[in-house]
Amino acid sequence: MNNNEIIESIKKAFRITLEKLDNHYMFYLDEMVTPKLITLFYWILLFAFITKGLGDIFLEGDFWRGLVWVVGGSLASRVACEMVVILFRINENLNEINEKTSENDTLSHTSFEKDYYKH
Repeated sequence: MNNNEIIESIKKAFRITLEKLDNHYMFYLDEMVTPKLITLFYWILLFAFITKGLGDIFLEGDFWRGLVWVVGGSLASRVACEMVVILFRINENLNEINEKTSENDTLSHTSFEKDYYKH
């Protein structure tokens, strides 16, 4: 991933978030904000771990500890953010399944069947 793709990803996350800041969006919980902000949070964590690791390597002279911060911190932040995103994706998939089953239930019953089951 090059720098332009990173910058576009961050811009996209902010653009989507800022476009929908109206009263309905702010006061009702119809749409999740966390999945959009988790990308920004991931980049902040990644920057922090790389900065810490490079500081340990060059300022304190401890190469191995700096390497652990860069590699371990980068992997840990990636895994943690992916786990949060997975939870939201599961929620989205469950909502899609619910919508499809609701549509199938309404489409499968004819008016005769509905009248029959009401009595």
